[in-house]
Amino acid sequence: MLAWKELLGSKLKFGLIAAAIGLVVALTLLMSAMSEGLITGMTGAKGSLAGDALVFQRDTQLSLERSLLTKDDLATISATPGVAKAYGVGHAMISVDAGGSVFDARILGLSDAFDQLPLLEGRLPQARQEAVVDATAKADGISLGDSVQLSPVGGDLTVVGFTHDRRYIMTPVFYVDMPTWLEVYSASLLGRTAGTVGAAAGAAAGDAAENTDTSPLTEQLSGGASIAAVFLDKGVTVDDLAARFGGRYEVATPQAAARAGNGMPVMVLAVDGIQVVSLLIGALVIGIFFYITTLHKTAQIAAVKALGSSNGYLYRQLWLQIAVLVTIAVVMGMVLALGAGASMPPAMAFDPGVAKWGVSLIAVYVMAFLGSLFSLRNILGIDPATALDRAEH
Repeated sequence: MLAWKELLGSKLKFGLIAAAIGLVVALTLLMSAMSEGLITGMTGAKGSLAGDALVFQRDTQLSLERSLLTKDDLATISATPGVAKAYGVGHAMISVDAGGSVFDARILGLSDAFDQLPLLEGRLPQARQEAVVDATAKADGISLGDSVQLSPVGGDLTVVGFTHDRRYIMTPVFYVDMPTWLEVYSASLLGRTAGTVGAAAGAAAGDAAENTDTSPLTEQLSGGASIAAVFLDKGVTVDDLAARFGGRYEVATPQAAARAGNGMPVMVLAVDGIQVVSLLIGALVIGIFFYITTLHKTAQIAAVKALGSSNGYLYRQLWLQIAVLVTIAVVMGMVLALGAGASMPPAMAFDPGVAKWGVSLIAVYVMAFLGSLFSLRNILGIDPATALDRAEH
């Protein structure tokens, strides 16, 4: 076959083209994985909450930081027609002191839904002050069984397990039970700087200073949560639930809520734009490579046309060459991208999702096909008699 003979006869030339396209593919896949990793790092803990819908306090723009539901709110949500099951989720911002190294983190309290966490090692919390942590915390010196200090609220948490893909705003999330979350949240609202978490009886013992007792606030917030995760009855949609609330609460799927607030809509738009531009650059590069190659083969194409070959036959041979070279480049690009990802720090945003990469690779082939149209235009414009006569002179 003509395409194969030319590929085998010019290994160096086509090898260099495949290498160049491979670098473009690697760049495209890296952009995809890093973009997806950035979104996962920003919203993984929020978007992966088990449930058909997340219910927020009204007018909070689906923000975990701003939402707060009372015990009565949770009761109302659970009793709403169409709700099969609901559980509270608490959120708090903390700083963690791990042996002198202080880093930002988030706490999420889960009522009775710890089984949704995929464990890498260890176990789920079974008592207060126990936590399952996103594995990226290991980069900050956290190990299984460590007791970490919370700052500035005081107190400590014991790490009993590690999970993955559970970060929020690029910080690791500590999953605890609701009583522990409530103590941390209450203390953070009052700006406690002494050890209070796990020591609610301190005020009764006379150890708390004036205006720093968390007990009244803890009692007021008891039974509440930041948001509610809801499982719906069969046939009930998120829109149905929102209509039944009558505007009293904000409702969204976990995935939609994850991409709302904290500047996420703009970030997602920018990320998608970067990926589209990288694919367009890939198409342009591939198109230019084969366009130049076609220009250099004008005399050969004219000779083959003079022997009776059609434009369709020549274009099919060209596309076969493109398919072979792009396939080699895809394999090379995947290896390079995975190698680059493996060398990145654990906290680096890198998520080579199979589905996302599949879409990117399909797009690479589509872009290669579109880029080959440059060469098709040149093939159609070659007149055998004129081109051969030019070659003789």
